[in-house]
Amino acid sequence: MTDNFEFDPTLVDSIDQDSVDNIGPQFPIIQWHYGDQKMKKAGGMDYFGGWFIPEEMGDATTLIAAGWEATSWTHDDGSETNGFWNPQIAVSVIAIRKRWEVYQSAGGRAVFAWKDYDNAKIVGRPSGRTQVLVIVKGMEEAGPFVLTMKGMSAMHFEGNRNTVGALTAFSRSVLRGANMASEAAAKKNGTKGGGKRWPYRAFWLPVAAGKDGDSPAFTQVGQGNNTTYVVLPVAVGVPDKPEAVKLNEFFIGKDLLTVTEELWKEAEETWTHAWDTLENDAQIDAEEAAASAEAKEEALAATAEELGL
Repeated sequence: MTDNFEFDPTLVDSIDQDSVDNIGPQFPIIQWHYGDQKMKKAGGMDYFGGWFIPEEMGDATTLIAAGWEATSWTHDDGSETNGFWNPQIAVSVIAIRKRWEVYQSAGGRAVFAWKDYDNAKIVGRPSGRTQVLVIVKGMEEAGPFVLTMKGMSAMHFEGNRNTVGALTAFSRSVLRGANMASEAAAKKNGTKGGGKRWPYRAFWLPVAAGKDGDSPAFTQVGQGNNTTYVVLPVAVGVPDKPEAVKLNEFFIGKDLLTVTEELWKEAEETWTHAWDTLENDAQIDAEEAAASAEAKEEALAATAEELGL
């Protein structure tokens, strides 16, 4: 028998489609860096924390023009990832998805749907992964990116019952202000538009590495020998009260709103729910290969769980 190694694109018809991993479309990722008190002399991302794009995920000229700085991420195992750093970005949040991940002793990660926490716990210590599909202000033409976060960074971006996250503050201020303005306009015009709500994706969320004056705002996590200090993402420039919000400063504009509406519809069909039915033995997808050395973040997520955060 002679093997034929010439690629035949029509052979896809012979593949059982139920056997193909459904992780949704792939987008370039933006990771969160926690900063490090011990790196004060080095400065930059190592000290201040913030957003990081691996160099293969974006165009250098576009990134530098948008305010990103070339740098490298040194992981706990000594390896390095070259890329670009920005302590603050503004994003239009299109969609969010979450899953549980369990590191395995043999290597790799088993992944579980968000609803399958109990099954994940049987395998090991589950750690939540949050991904946020966004458009980045100043890089609109580059298309969607995915913010990928774990542990404390994810908690402080999205918020939960114990934490007022960046999205929570944004919703209470900007979105509520927009809803109030639209309600008032509907009443004034005598239209039936009252009661309708604005989505995250209609406005820019400025989110940055927390600061205390000119220094990073380090938050203590853990106690005793397990104490760690990290920089977390926070909403910046967002008024405390919705009445104080200047909506023109946050609105993404009519043209881009049309784009984000289409992206939301496409994400609903292909991306947002791709993690809803993960197989328990599925491994990490290629999109997150650049984040595979996040040992420090894994430790922080474990500490957070122990503290009940």
